[in-house]
Amino acid sequence: MSAGMNAVDLQSITPERLRAMNPDMLRMLMVEVLGAQQSDRKEHQLFYYKPASERVLKIHQSNARITGIGGGNGSSKTSSALVELITCATGVVPYSLRGVTDWSQKLRGPIRCRIVVEDLTTVLEPILLPMLRWYHWSGVDAPGGDRGHWGWIPRSCLIDGDWDHSWDAKTRMLRLYYRNPDHFEEIQGESTIVFNSYDQRAKNFASGDYHIVLLDEPPPLAIFRENQARTMRVNGRILMAMTWPDDPSFNVDWIFDEVYERARPGPNKDPNVDWIEISSRENRFIMTEAIEAQAARWDARTRASRIEGQPIRFANRVHELFTEEREYWCFACGKRVLLTREEPPTCRECAGTEVAPFQHVEEFEIGPWPVLWVVDPHPRKPHCSIYVAVDPAGELWQVGEIQAAVDPSALRILCDEFESEFHLDVRRRLMDPRMGGQPAGASRERTWLEEFARAGIACEPADSSDVGRGEVDEYLKPDWDTRRPRIHIHPRCENTILQMKRFMWDDWKTGEDKAQKQTPKMKYDDYPACWRYVMNSAPSFEALLYGYRTISASRRSTRGRRGAGRQGRVRRWARTY
Repeated sequence: MSAGMNAVDLQSITPERLRAMNPDMLRMLMVEVLGAQQSDRKEHQLFYYKPASERVLKIHQSNARITGIGGGNGSSKTSSALVELITCATGVVPYSLRGVTDWSQKLRGPIRCRIVVEDLTTVLEPILLPMLRWYHWSGVDAPGGDRGHWGWIPRSCLIDGDWDHSWDAKTRMLRLYYRNPDHFEEIQGESTIVFNSYDQRAKNFASGDYHIVLLDEPPPLAIFRENQARTMRVNGRILMAMTWPDDPSFNVDWIFDEVYERARPGPNKDPNVDWIEISSRENRFIMTEAIEAQAARWDARTRASRIEGQPIRFANRVHELFTEEREYWCFACGKRVLLTREEPPTCRECAGTEVAPFQHVEEFEIGPWPVLWVVDPHPRKPHCSIYVAVDPAGELWQVGEIQAAVDPSALRILCDEFESEFHLDVRRRLMDPRMGGQPAGASRERTWLEEFARAGIACEPADSSDVGRGEVDEYLKPDWDTRRPRIHIHPRCENTILQMKRFMWDDWKTGEDKAQKQTPKMKYDDYPACWRYVMNSAPSFEALLYGYRTISASRRSTRGRRGAGRQGRVRRWARTY
């Protein structure tokens, strides 16, 4: 029972007294109890906190050094992060969170915290501070209703129980009592929370040590770096609650690299980094009908960010279907969809069940299939190459990649070792036609094609047509018959996976009322280009194994001449490896 309840009076009412009460007295008692409970909830809302959804609970279960929270608008990302911080700053653990995580690993006694918002004038004063004041109500329902909450900081954790005694507007510092988590009446010291904003310079963050830093919405990289330094010496934590921005001028690539990518499930996940996506649709404390009505007016990309908390910034990827995690494809809608339920998988768009899971990165072993090797050479960067096997059904399996800044002779050795290790039957080798015709780095008198040939890696110039880019997209879609994509990439191909996820269309400097540019950015284009060359070569099991059919014709003038039969005979299949 929290501090505000009149515990003595309630404990004095025994079962015998309850049974002896007449209905009117019992009704009066219940009114008093409910009133006391409402008063206690107002002054100690933190005790009564409930996660807005099951996925929000993961925020409180995380003990990572960096916890990223990607949430839609109204998903409770900021409120949940605030509760996590305030719990650690006050020692007051909500009833609903007891037992869901080991709080002894998080509660460290009085601590120093920092909260960084987008703007002090438009965010801190009118929005964030009211969420903390115990007497301020935020929510859909009338004050005291189920859908909403009073300020998260317990009144009994304020200095003298008074907000004005705890808050210093000049220094933007909030002082709080830290209470013993096991004995609420015992005060063990004071925690502090200081407030900053992103419109301050990075050097303004370069002092002090903090146990928890909460970044509300995506920060500039320089500010993130300073806060990493501020939490480093005390083994502190960073919470970053954000909705992915769709403004192309806002740089969030570093968030993808530093946080999002490192937290992805799999063998390469960083144990010190977590990423949690929470959906506005799952927030039990808001009007879901209004959310659905607005979602219906937005396109799929906007819904992904504004509702589901997914990274819309990378929705302008050239190969946007590529995924290394399980997603779902609706054959009726002909697109990637979200589910209303998983058993049976049901499309959220059309409520149909012609839905199949798909992903392009998976462990696999290939059979004795022919292999295509494609290389993108470069004089100043590492040569990038991929091995793609073709099975009898025409599906493509990238079994490996080699990225090395070496000369063609050394690359030949690496290729021989890789092909021997995995028993690859390489039947054809292709090279970027533009670079293949350029003077090689080793000798300006020979081209890359000639240098590779001298090293024993004879290649053909690939077809660089943009048609192959569209073919890649077609093969990334799940096939109706097999219920899976026709492109598969082994997890060992880390550079290919990274570039397929980061290869994007170029942006306009300002995006208002402008269609997407149809020119890809040059960055991260090496391995996607190799795949374009693969598709332009129209790879097939039979052609790689037995040779590509060529078109030829005899001149009429040779007909009837002696020996013309041998010369004019059409060679139907010509090996090209």
